[in-house]
Amino acid sequence: MADNRPATVGRPELLVDGSDHEFRVFLHAFMVFARRLETVRSYLAQAVGVSSPQYELLSHLREHSATGGLTVREAAIRLHCSGAFVTTEAGKLEREGLLIRTRDSNDARCVRLTLSALCERRMRAVAPNQRQLNDALFASLSAKQFQILLEAFPKLANDGDRAIALAEFQSKSSTRKRAS
Repeated sequence: MADNRPATVGRPELLVDGSDHEFRVFLHAFMVFARRLETVRSYLAQAVGVSSPQYELLSHLREHSATGGLTVREAAIRLHCSGAFVTTEAGKLEREGLLIRTRDSNDARCVRLTLSALCERRMRAVAPNQRQLNDALFASLSAKQFQILLEAFPKLANDGDRAIALAEFQSKSSTRKRAS
């Protein structure tokens, strides 16, 4: 029986024998994994006493603790979100005693974010659980597969940003068409 549905992708690299079936199978599995990853991250965030987005911010700051943390702008770029979002979450984390905001020594207009000693202790305490959970999440990957994903996912994150901009444009265009 022929599949008469419109293709969900047009790029030849994503088609197998002219069909998008394998792409759809991949996308569904990817979405399941993304939900599982987010669930695991929420457990880790809960163990630290923060929300999942806050945990993500703290994780990025921890990666850069040896170099003095990140500015709000740098954190926003790495998290693919707005500076306003980082500023709001940083304020909440600072009130909880988990983050320190200071003026950047190179540019007084910029705010630098670093982890507090309390946050470092909490993050260190969950590290053994995090290690076990990450090992379980990625148990089926070979070193070669990991290298492929390591190269692909930063590019996919940027592609995602462009896709969101396109979706927003399409949404505005369709709203204008419906209004006329």
